Amino acid sequence: MTLRHPAVLAFAFALAVSAAMLAPTGRAPAGVPEPPPEAAAPPEAAAPTPEGAPKGQNQQPPTLFELLERGGKVMYPIYLCSFLMVAFAIERAVNLRRGKVLPADFVRNLRGLASAQPLDRDKILTYCQANTSPIARIFRSAVKRLHRPLPEIEKTIEDAGAKEVRLLKRNTRVLAGVASVAPLLGLLGTVLGMISAFKDISMGEALGKADILASGIYEALVTTAAGLTVAIPSLVLYLVFVARIDKLVAEMDDLTLEFVETIEEGGHLAAA
Repeated sequence: MTLRHPAVLAFAFALAVSAAMLAPTGRAPAGVPEPPPEAAAPPEAAAPTPEGAPKGQNQQPPTLFELLERGGKVMYPIYLCSFLMVAFAIERAVNLRRGKVLPADFVRNLRGLASAQPLDRDKILTYCQANTSPIARIFRSAVKRLHRPLPEIEKTIEDAGAKEVRLLKRNTRVLAGVASVAPLLGLLGTVLGMISAFKDISMGEALGKADILASGIYEALVTTAAGLTVAIPSLVLYLVFVARIDKLVAEMDDLTLEFVETIEEGGHLAAA
């Protein structure tokens, strides 16, 4: 290429300058603002130590006994209710057995004595006095009136039966009382606990501290849960024992009616 071609030389010079300007230099072209430097990544947060861990994390839930202790002084009468429920439930389960109220041997032997000819009133009376079951006491009252007219004997049996039913239901009422009182005690404990929690808020001690308020509320609810835990089984036991008493009373009515009919058929009743 010679100097006789100045156009060619000018084109080559322009091409060289353009290539130099467009080469990657790490800088932005003139007139274009450079991007801001990338912010340094923050160092990874160190794992909180057990001492610096937020409240409520890495804490074991309270045990049952610890939870009951937080219920306050109202828990003591609830404990008493639970003791009464267990004690009287055991007593009723023992004394409402069929063998204690309607002994099978006593009923079988009494049927034999009542159908015997001639009827030995004194022997039947002695046999009834030797037995301490409720059905024996009812028959004893009836035998003492065998020389009286039938309506008077029936009235005596009715009165004796009503007395025995009251005795059978006497201790069962304790379970009904526990079922009624225990939830009220639990509710009282919860109300007192809520009063204490909101008193702390009004005094500024728990202002802005939701964890303190939540702790006070859930501890206050412990008494309600305890009261219901005692009341529900107590009510169930009461209904079970009442149903058993009703069944035993119905059987006693049948036996006394059978006894009176046997005596009447034998002609051992006085004329009305």
